[in-house]
Order: sequence, then C-alpha cells, then structure tokens
Amino acid sequence: MSTLLSLQGIHGGTGVTTVLAALGQSLHAQGQRVLLVEFSPDQMLGLHLGLPADVDNGWARAQLDGRDWRDAAYAIAGGLALLPYGRVDAGAAMRIEQQLQQAPATWAERIPVLAPQFDWILFDLPQRLPAHVAAINQHARCTLPLRLACVDPVSHVFLQRQVDDTRLLLANRYDPVIPVQRDLMQLWLHAHGARLVPQPLHEDARVPSALASKQPLGRYATDSLAAADVDGLALWCLAEAARRQAAAGGR
Repeated sequence: MSTLLSLQGIHGGTGVTTVLAALGQSLHAQGQRVLLVEFSPDQMLGLHLGLPADVDNGWARAQLDGRDWRDAAYAIAGGLALLPYGRVDAGAAMRIEQQLQQAPATWAERIPVLAPQFDWILFDLPQRLPAHVAAINQHARCTLPLRLACVDPVSHVFLQRQVDDTRLLLANRYDPVIPVQRDLMQLWLHAHGARLVPQPLHEDARVPSALASKQPLGRYATDSLAAADVDGLALWCLAEAARRQAAAGGR
C-alpha cells in the first residue's frame, strides 16, 4: 500500500519543487521505492532529477494526446521514478483542469495501478489549479497533505488569511539568526503548533546550487544543513505514515 504525500506552497515561490525532489531522494536513500508525480505545468521537477530541460513528455501531455499516461514515466534510479506533467501551454493546462473537474476520481483510479510498485508517491501540487489539488488531496485521499511556507512576513500573512486550512504545515528557508524569523517561528509554534511539522528546513546557499547541477540536494550536497534537515523530514514522514496507518488499523 503506497503512502501518498502532497506538497503545495502557501503562495508561489516557497520552494515546493525543490523540497519535493530532495524529499524523494532522501526517502529513496532510506530504502523506499518512490515515485514523484508533477502536477504543475511549470515542468521543473525533472530538472532537479537530471532530466534535460527540453523534455516534452508527461502524463498531462499524454492525456491530451490520447496516449497512455503510464508511458510518460522516467526511471531515475532503481526504485526512484518520475512522472512529469509534460510541456503544455496555459490553455492546455486549463483543459486538464476542466477534465479533472468533470472526472475528479481520475487519479483515485490511477493510484491502484501505481501502488504495488511504490512505497511512496509524492505529488508536486500547483498554486492555482484547484481541481488538480482536489484530485489528490480529496478524491485520492492523500495520506500526508502538506503546505509549505517560508518563515517570512509574506507567508505569515497568507497563513492568517487561510484559517480554514488544516493541512500539515512545513516551514522552509528558516534562518534563526534573523530576529524576525525567530519571532515568526515562535508565533507559528503558538498558533499552528498542532499542525506544524517538527522539522523546519533551514536557509542554505547550497540549495540553488543543487538545481544548477540538476541534482536533488541530498545527492549534490550531502553534508549541507538543508540536506540534514530533509533527511530528518524523511524520517518524520516515515514515522508519521506508520502512526497514521496503525491508527487506521485500530479503528
């Protein structure tokens, strides 16, 4: 049975794709079979995993072309795979959005096809395509739906506006040397402590360098602070998924 994890930014530019690629690599290093699924038309996830920038194929592109979406997957390493979105323009992305609105169970029906092959399926969710998000978080019943927020005033404002969001909250780009970030973290612990993932991801200059090398962080800079944070996050994910499965089994 696969564990489904989704990651969506509290707003644009929080680092969702970078974090998801690094988390996938870290879970794989823990011996897990991992599939990363790109739900963003930006088509950037593959760059973090060594794919060329000009890759056109992906599940959405295949869906629009009437081809089998499964043929769009790429093997990155043994037990680590990527299913890109595919190169589409804004109009084509909206057609996929409309198809998911009309058939919201599309991915709930696809997950059983993938589940025997992978322990974890990670979804890189977009910012402004609600049917894409609902297809995973609601209809596919995602095990661990996460929101990513930078520890800065912009993310803090968005958190205050989204009071009805109960998803787990992951803090990114945290620098405790900066007073305002220390203050915000204390506020978040007080206001959102029940859903705040206990492993924040610290600011690290080697993160953008990893993308420039087209490698996930844990492969490019294993000794970096951010890579250690992501490894801690992976261990937390494994423990939290086991806890939730045990709780579900006891009902």
